[in-house]
Amino acid sequence: MEVLCLGGLERLQYFSFQNPLKSNNILNMAAKTTASFTTSGDYLFQSYKKLGRQDADFRNFNLNTLILKFLKGSSLLDIGCGAGRLLARASARGMKSIGLEPNEDLVKLAKELAPGLFILKGSAEELEKVKEKVDNISLIDVLEHIQDDRAQLGRIYAQLNPSGRIIVVVPCYPYLYGKRDVNSGHYRRYTKRELIQKLRRSGFIIKKARYWNMLAVIPYIISEKILRKPLQTALREESSGRVKSFLNRLLNLWFKDIENNLNLGFGLSLIIIAEKPGK
Repeated sequence: MEVLCLGGLERLQYFSFQNPLKSNNILNMAAKTTASFTTSGDYLFQSYKKLGRQDADFRNFNLNTLILKFLKGSSLLDIGCGAGRLLARASARGMKSIGLEPNEDLVKLAKELAPGLFILKGSAEELEKVKEKVDNISLIDVLEHIQDDRAQLGRIYAQLNPSGRIIVVVPCYPYLYGKRDVNSGHYRRYTKRELIQKLRRSGFIIKKARYWNMLAVIPYIISEKILRKPLQTALREESSGRVKSFLNRLLNLWFKDIENNLNLGFGLSLIIIAEKPGK
């Protein structure tokens, strides 16, 4: 299987269904924050760097495990590869892998974590740099970074082979939009209905839709909406401490055995698998 990876860290905007005054306040906060990360993606780079060893990050490791199960055919284009964790695992299976990532720091980090990865610098909108069509395209925590997501879905549709598959993972529940979203460069959080409609209007046939990461919903609400602080991810970082290591292993088992096998009906992330019609 051939694997290609495109990245897309874009500008920030928030479209709120709440009252205009509150929406404008969030937009003003977003505008002030944008300058600090849009040029270098420093926030995302630092977040990835803190996570350390790949399998110590129970969230991304198990999410990537789940995504790998959804692949079909012989080629994958991963849009928004970040530190190249999914790309590295695909490469370890003997897949030819090419990456394109807009943030130079993340490109360097990916090559440090998995020497030998071939990753080019570029944005998610630059799909024309990929000269061949592919069987799978994944966007893991990426579509929310792109201002015109409808146009991006159209580009992806054109890049897929007939019967090709798109795997999308996005943050859900717009009312949870908060400081972590601002810092990460998110234009929006999605509802299930919204994303399904956008995929269908782009020509895709929905094959599967499910929520993921139920365990973090309550902590996220408490952190973002009550304490007004970004949710901390320290438990996902590699640690030599006994208590922290024990909790990390426990959470890894939860995601491996529960989250990846059961759709519990709610969660911080929404996963949708859709296909381009065949000939």
